[in-house]
Amino acid sequence: MTEIGADVLPAIEHSKPVGEQHELANQGALDKVNEMMAGKLDIVPLAKYMEGIAGKPRGTLGGSVDLNSHFEEFIVREDGNLKVLSLAELQDQLAGQGVTTELLGVASIGNSNQKVTAMVQGVNSDNIQSGFERPTVAEGPHMILAPYATDREGKLHFFRTIQYRTGEASVDTPRGFADARALESGQQMYDVDGAGARVEGNMKRIIGEEAGKKLLDIKRIVYLGAPRVNASFVTSKSALFGVEVDYESFTQGNNVISEEEFQRRKDQFQHEGLMGVVLDMNVDQYANYKRDSEVSRDMAADAPSDIIAIDWLSNRLQAANQVITERQNTLKTFTEVFKEFKKAEPEAYKKAWQKVTSDLHMSASDESTPSETK
Repeated sequence: MTEIGADVLPAIEHSKPVGEQHELANQGALDKVNEMMAGKLDIVPLAKYMEGIAGKPRGTLGGSVDLNSHFEEFIVREDGNLKVLSLAELQDQLAGQGVTTELLGVASIGNSNQKVTAMVQGVNSDNIQSGFERPTVAEGPHMILAPYATDREGKLHFFRTIQYRTGEASVDTPRGFADARALESGQQMYDVDGAGARVEGNMKRIIGEEAGKKLLDIKRIVYLGAPRVNASFVTSKSALFGVEVDYESFTQGNNVISEEEFQRRKDQFQHEGLMGVVLDMNVDQYANYKRDSEVSRDMAADAPSDIIAIDWLSNRLQAANQVITERQNTLKTFTEVFKEFKKAEPEAYKKAWQKVTSDLHMSASDESTPSETK
C-alpha cells in the first residue's frame, strides 16, 4: 500500500450487509435471474445487429416496424461553409455523386476516456421483430469519494465542496478516473484493494494538493460498491468509497485554498472545489440538504454519503432500541418483585409505597418554576 510519510494508508474494507436481508435483494438471486433470462434479452452493437440478426431495418416509426433511429447528424464542409446534414441528406448527396458506399449510421463517437456507442437492446433470438436502438455511454471507471468524520462528541460530519460545471454551481465531492485504460481493455472495474493511492490522490483535491499529510489523516477506507446511473445505457461503473478522516486535522484546512489559487483555477476554468472552501455538514444539515428541492446537487456524488448516513443512523436506532428493551426488562423485573413484596409484607409494602409517592411529590416540587415556589 502507498505510504504517506512514515504512515501507511489503511487497508480498504468492503461494506457488508448486517442483519436481515430480503430474500430477493441479493446478488445470488440476481445471478439466478441472469441465468433464466440469458439470450432472451441481449444487447448487441448496431453493426452486429444489422449484419446478422436484423429483423427490422433502421427507420423512424419504431415498434415492430423498424428500430426508430436514423437521427444522426453530421457536420460537413461544403464550398468552404460548415453545414449540418442528417443521415438521409448526406446519403442522398453521396448517391448523387455516384458513390457506391452506402452510409448506414454512426457506430460510436468519443475520446480516450468516454465513448457513446450505438447499440440494439432487448434482442430476443427467437423473435426477429425484437430489439430497439439506443445509445450507450462508456467511460473509464470513476472513483467517487465520501469524506466523513466523527467529532469528539461522536457526531457524524460529511464534507463537500462547491463545483462549477456546465455553467451551474453545485454541491459536489471529489472524484476522478480510476483507470483511463478501461475502455481499451474492456475492463469494467479496477483493482479495488489496490486503489489506496488513487483514493489519497483524489482526497487531496478536496483540501488542496499543498495541504499534504498534515490535513489528510485518513483513518479508514470502505469500498461501498460499483453502481451505475442506469445500466440500460451507461455501461461504465463508478466505484464508491467512504473515507473516514480525523475531524480535528481535516477541519484545520477548511479554507486551505488561497484566494490566489482560487483565482487561478477560475481563470483556467478548472472545477475542483472552485469556492476553495470545504462544507462541513452534520447529520441534520445533510438531511435538510437532501430535502431541499432548490439546491443544485449531483446525486451520484451523494450516493456514498447516503449509504454512510443510513448505516450510521441504523446503528444508532439499533442501540437506542436495545436500551429501551433493557429498561423494559428491568421495569418488568421490578414489577414482579414488588408484586411478591406486596403479597408477603402488605404493611411494609404500604409504607414503602407511601415513601415513594412522597419522594416523587417532593421531586416534582423541586423542579417547579421560580414563580411556583414563591
